[in-house]
Amino acid sequence: MNRTVALRDFGFNFLGPICSEYLHALEQVCRSEPPQRIVFLAREGYFFERVYQDLVASGLLPSYPACYLNVSRTFLFRISIADPYTWQWSLYHKFKGTLADLLVGRFGFTLSQLVQLFSEKELADIYELPAQGGELEVVLSEHLAALKSMVQDSRNAYIDYLQSLGVVGDDVPLMVDVGYSGTIQKLLTRLLQCPTRGLYFITTQDGTHDIDGYPADIRSVFKTGVRMGDGYLMLDRSLFLESLLTAPNGQFVELGRMSELADPRFHFFYGRQARTQSHFHDLQEVFAGAQEAIEHFFRHQVRFSVEEIESMYEQYVTKRNLLPRAVCPLFDVDDVISGNGNVNPLQLFGV
Repeated sequence: MNRTVALRDFGFNFLGPICSEYLHALEQVCRSEPPQRIVFLAREGYFFERVYQDLVASGLLPSYPACYLNVSRTFLFRISIADPYTWQWSLYHKFKGTLADLLVGRFGFTLSQLVQLFSEKELADIYELPAQGGELEVVLSEHLAALKSMVQDSRNAYIDYLQSLGVVGDDVPLMVDVGYSGTIQKLLTRLLQCPTRGLYFITTQDGTHDIDGYPADIRSVFKTGVRMGDGYLMLDRSLFLESLLTAPNGQFVELGRMSELADPRFHFFYGRQARTQSHFHDLQEVFAGAQEAIEHFFRHQVRFSVEEIESMYEQYVTKRNLLPRAVCPLFDVDDVISGNGNVNPLQLFGV
C-alpha cells in the first residue's frame, strides 16, 4: 500500500472516531455553558486547535474565542518551585535519582543554575518519590528565596504571555487536553488565581477541585475514577495516543521577551525532540486522515458509543498487525519528567 495512503487511513480509523467524540463533547460543554475562551494546551492541543478551527470554518461547530497555549508541566513546575503549595504536584510523582536529576529532568533547570544554589553533596543525594517528598520539601525550603529569584523573570514573562492571549482576567478559561489528572490545569489555576474548567478524555477524578480558594472544574468524556495500572486500557496504554497527539516541537521549556513592538512579542524554547517530531511530515499525513474522518463524522452525524471507542482502541494497542509499518516510528514519547527519557509504547507493552 502507498505510504501516504497507509498513514492517512490509520489516522482516519484510529484517531478519527475518538477525537470526533471528544470534539462532540466539547461542543456540548460549550453550548450548555459558553466559554469566554477555549485554551488548547500544548502539545495535544496542537491537533485539536487545528481541527476545531477547520470545523468552525466549515460551519460544523460554533465559534468561540480560542487560542493555543505553549505550556508544559516541566515549565510550570519550575516557575512555581518557590510556591510550596505546588509541591503537592511536583514532588509526589514517581521518581528515583539524584536531586540534580530531578531538578533537571522534572523542573527543567540547567546544571549551571543548580550549582549556584546547592552544594555538590546536596545535588548528589538520592531521593525516591513519592516516599521522600517531605524530605525534599525541607531541602527546597532552605533555598526558597534563591529559587524565587532565579525563576522570577520567567514567571513574569509567562504571565505577560498569558495576558497577551487573553487568558488572564475575569474570563474562566476552558482548557482542552487529553488528561488525565489535570495537573497543568491545577497549576494554571494557582498561577492565574482564577477559576478554570477542563475537558479531558479520561480523568482520575471528575469534579470541582479547590485550588486554595479557586475552583478547577475537571470533566471527562470517556471515563473517570480510574488510575494508571487499574486495567483500563485507554489509560494504561495512553502513550499510543500521546505519541500521536503532539506538536512539531519538543517540550516547551522556556520563553523570552522580544521587543514590545515585535510580533510575536515572545520567543519560545523547546526541549529535545522525540522521533515523532523528526518524522513530523508522516504525522501530518496521519493528522490529515483524522481530520478528514472528523469532518465526515460531523457532517453526516456519525456517532460512536464509549464502548465502541474502547473496543477499537483495544484492538489497535494490542495487535501489531493493525499498525502500518510507516506509523511505527511515530510511537515515541518524552518521559523525562519521570526520569525515563524517551519511551516507545510498542516496546514497553510488547506489541
